[in-house]
Amino acid sequence: MLETPTTTNDKQRLTETVTQFVIDRVSQKVFRPGDSLPSESDLARQLNVSKPVVREALGRLAALGIVQIQQGKPTTIQGLTVAPLDQFLRLAVRTIDNGLREAIELRRAVETEIAALAAERATPLQIEQVETALDKMKRNIDGSLEQWLQSDFAFHVALARCSGNTLFEHFMEALGDTIRFTQRALGLQRDLRDPAATFARHKAIVDALKAKDPAAARAAMITHFAFTDAVVAEIARDHRRLDRF
Repeated sequence: MLETPTTTNDKQRLTETVTQFVIDRVSQKVFRPGDSLPSESDLARQLNVSKPVVREALGRLAALGIVQIQQGKPTTIQGLTVAPLDQFLRLAVRTIDNGLREAIELRRAVETEIAALAAERATPLQIEQVETALDKMKRNIDGSLEQWLQSDFAFHVALARCSGNTLFEHFMEALGDTIRFTQRALGLQRDLRDPAATFARHKAIVDALKAKDPAAARAAMITHFAFTDAVVAEIARDHRRLDRF
């Protein structure tokens, strides 16, 4: 049981104590998604802190997506959410130097291993879902950029589901905005785009998936990102290309 903190003027420390108390109970599965937390009064009494301290801690927990606060209702534990990581990545990619290049490097590191695991673990139904996204890409090679980007995104999300790794799935969900950002940045470079070649590289990944060949799947994804690097290099040489957003 967490020690009851003594009275102190260090409100920040007390708030952190309450925050960590709830996080610990969630990680220990004492509190589960859907469970109601004790009332503010009960938590304050249990931890020997004031209600304002509890209220501030609950606000922090809500910002982290761990609890849901509703007026007039008990505060409840939320299921896992990638929202905090999504927000961090959304801002980081747009504000750090070389954000586009670093986002591509992050994607390559993650998605290369996803492709290899997918080739080992994908079920027939999951492969079918990846092929459905690939078919939509094919239909939009000469069509709408928006439809192309949507099907491209769906392809990579479906591939993550094939990995059989829940954390990869969650991480790809958190990367959702980052993936869309990079895909749009590259897709708008019409003079550098070759949708037919991009489709062929995606098809090579699917072929490796169907052959259950992890090495080929990994190599196909590496090849795909190698072509992406060339476009990113052109954008780095002429930052005005990002003005097309």
